[in-house]
Amino acid sequence: ESGKRREFINLLIQTIYLFKVSLQGEFQRKLYKELLKNYNPLERPVANDSQPLTVYFTLSLMQIMDVDEKNQVLTTNIWLQMYWTDYYLQWNMSDYPGVKNVRFPDGQIWKPDILLYNR
Repeated sequence: ESGKRREFINLLIQTIYLFKVSLQGEFQRKLYKELLKNYNPLERPVANDSQPLTVYFTLSLMQIMDVDEKNQVLTTNIWLQMYWTDYYLQWNMSDYPGVKNVRFPDGQIWKPDILLYNR
């Protein structure tokens, strides 16, 4: 009897979880549409054009690929992470239950032009 009850409770919990996940998918699709409706990835994402936009970044050395001492060349593999606040990508979380964050493919949102060079 208790084994059947436990199975029923597990099944109920899984069903509730799947229902919540499927609702999140619906709200997430709606949010993507809403956020990108008038979004221009070429426009700097600030409320006022006179405001600066601070971009934070970290550079992590992942691997030294090659050291050419004769030509004084060091080839590396690095990981660059950038963080900023995009004024246009805000939403009221109560309008989109369960959606805490969204991810966009490259090219759909503004990103800073970064040029790294060695002098």
